[in-house]
This record gives sequence, C-alpha cells and structure tokens, in this order.
Amino acid sequence: MIKKISAISLVCLIQTTLLIAQNTPTTPSTLPQTGDQPEMETGISVSPSTLRFNAKPGTTQTKTIKITNDTKKKITYQVNFQDYGLSADGQQDVGVKSDYRNALSKYVVVSPTLIELNAHEAKTISVTLDIPPGDAYAIAMWTTLIIDQVLDRPKMQTPGTNTNTMGMGISTGMSFGVNIFQNPPNVAVNSVEIQSMKYVKANLKQGNTLVMKAKNTGDGIGYCLYYIELTSMLTGRQSKLKVKQFSIFPGYEKELSFELPKELEKGKYSALAVLDFGNKDELQTAEIEFLLE
Repeated sequence: MIKKISAISLVCLIQTTLLIAQNTPTTPSTLPQTGDQPEMETGISVSPSTLRFNAKPGTTQTKTIKITNDTKKKITYQVNFQDYGLSADGQQDVGVKSDYRNALSKYVVVSPTLIELNAHEAKTISVTLDIPPGDAYAIAMWTTLIIDQVLDRPKMQTPGTNTNTMGMGISTGMSFGVNIFQNPPNVAVNSVEIQSMKYVKANLKQGNTLVMKAKNTGDGIGYCLYYIELTSMLTGRQSKLKVKQFSIFPGYEKELSFELPKELEKGKYSALAVLDFGNKDELQTAEIEFLLE
C-alpha cells in the first residue's frame, strides 16, 4: 500500500568525504625500536563527493573541491569529465556525448586542470558553472568530474633480444569521481513517487531484502532520504533501519534495496517505508507485510 503523509521531522543531509587508502600500514615487526611511533600515511582524500548547483540561466556559480595528499610521495592528477544519461529501461546510466541535452560538462570550467600535490599538501579545485541565458537552459543537468592520477610510465624491459618478443606492463593509479548536479530554480525537485515495494527472500548473493522502486516524475533532480520501520506482528516490537539517501534524475526509475539485519527473529512483520523527497508538507510511505522464515 502506497500513501502520502504529512511531514513530521527534519532530517539533515550529511556531506560525505571520499577517502581511499593508498598504503599498507607498517607491520609491528618493522617498527623502529626507539619507542617513537612512525609517521602514518593515510592516503589521498577528496571532499566533497557531490557538488549541487542551482544557477539561473545567464548566471555563474562557483564551488570548490579539496584534494589532500597525506602520503610521502608527490602525486599528480588531471581533471576530466564523464557525461551520462538515461538508458531505454529508465534505470541504468549510459555514457553520452557532451551534446546530450542534460550533459553539464560543456558549461563547467575547472581550475586548475592539472594538480601537482607534494607530500602532505592540500590544494583546492575551483569548479564554475557558466549557464547560457535562455529558457532552453532552464533544465536539470549533471555530469561526473573525474580526477585521474597521472602516472610515469617506466621503460619496458623485454626478455631476450628476439625481434618477435612482446612485452606487456600494467600501471595502477587512483581515480576519484565527484558528482556535479545543476537544478535551476524553476524545476520541480519534489516529485518523486514510490512505485512499489516487495520482500525478497535470501539467496546466494544477499540476505533477506526489502526492495522499493521509486520514480522521479518531475523535471528536476530529486534529493531524497528514506528509511524503513519494522514492526513484529507477534510481539509488537518496533525497530527503525538506518536512514539512506539517494539522488534520482528526471524520468528515472530506481530500485533501492534494504537488506534486513541477520539477527532479526523469524516471524511475521509489517514494514513501513518512508520517503522524504523534499516536500516540506508531506512524506510518501509504502507498507507491506511479510513472513521471515
């Protein structure tokens, strides 16, 4: 059953920081015997992982990204973009060219585009949106800013001197993706609907799971929070599963899986999914009953 209810709470969005470890910690057997702890290397971090713009056509907006090198090595990165759009089934992202209607990269200016970071150095990347004037540009757009590590390619060493010998080498580096979303003020960002909700029994890939399908019926990017409340039909005991957040583009459908805790007791349950889609006056809910065997 799917219904709408009045908004009853305010939930804060939490900005996440992407952190990827680069180095393996030193083992105790290799620690110096002086009693001093060695300097630890935590890796490369990029923050934030998402930039949200709301520029009117004919205006510019600027936001920043911070990249930090907490290693002992000098590292170089370059900036690229990956535009993507909606697949035929309305659920998958597919790569598109920059002339795609909702591709944002053609209106983004980044400085610098080449970032050299010395050991334990942090730098700021400036990201500016420059949206042309006109109603044609008053639409939601998006792209992903890719921060790619620039690698020095060592000289290939091939065994022997036979002219038919072929050598191969693999260089590994780190890349980061920062989502960039543009919602002009005129678009509807709070038109996300729950389409269905179902219970899926455990299989080889995952445990018992509740799956909710949502669709963005508006013309703006929806920023949503949702959570699930469980009630035991036998004991009346209630539990609330943690809040999750997601973004959904206009026309998209998205399936959201919520794996149930393994320690949940067997029996019959009622599950209430609550979707906060940005409307200050109402929330959407969907409710099902299921038997956990």
